[in-house]
Amino acid sequence: MSIRSIYEGSVMLELARTLTELQQQIILSLRERGPGLLLEIAVRVLKFPDEVNAPLADLRAKRLVTTTEFSGGSFGNELFALTPQGEQMALLLRDETFLKRLQQARQAEAPAAAAQSSAASAPDPLRKEADLLQSLGDMARAATLPRPRPITNRRWRRRANSARNY
Repeated sequence: MSIRSIYEGSVMLELARTLTELQQQIILSLRERGPGLLLEIAVRVLKFPDEVNAPLADLRAKRLVTTTEFSGGSFGNELFALTPQGEQMALLLRDETFLKRLQQARQAEAPAAAAQSSAASAPDPLRKEADLLQSLGDMARAATLPRPRPITNRRWRRRANSARNY
């Protein structure tokens, strides 16, 4: 194995760690079914076009996907296709050994991320106070709303008689 292929493998592993599950599905669908419009790609991954637009933009920024613009399309004006680096990523996402390495890298990253999130998720006393005041305000509003009067027999008869008069 050459040094260049080891370097490229580690770069691709780091790039794959940043991909979401949806982005991986998009890359694989473009590899299996070829280039497509936004609507076509959304259908391939069973999502709405709005949900696929941001991941595609991110893939374009990572240079895994390229776009070709054209005019006159009723379902969009951009054709999305994989770049050579995207083709290589699609092949790696099908490789079992690469997926195992990717999972190991994500598991090694998980404890560090958990430590950061626990430090960042310490409850803010002002936020807790604001939430408490909000819930008290909601309860006060609910208590002061006028309640509908139940329909009694006399009121019902009055409504029925007025309906007959018309």
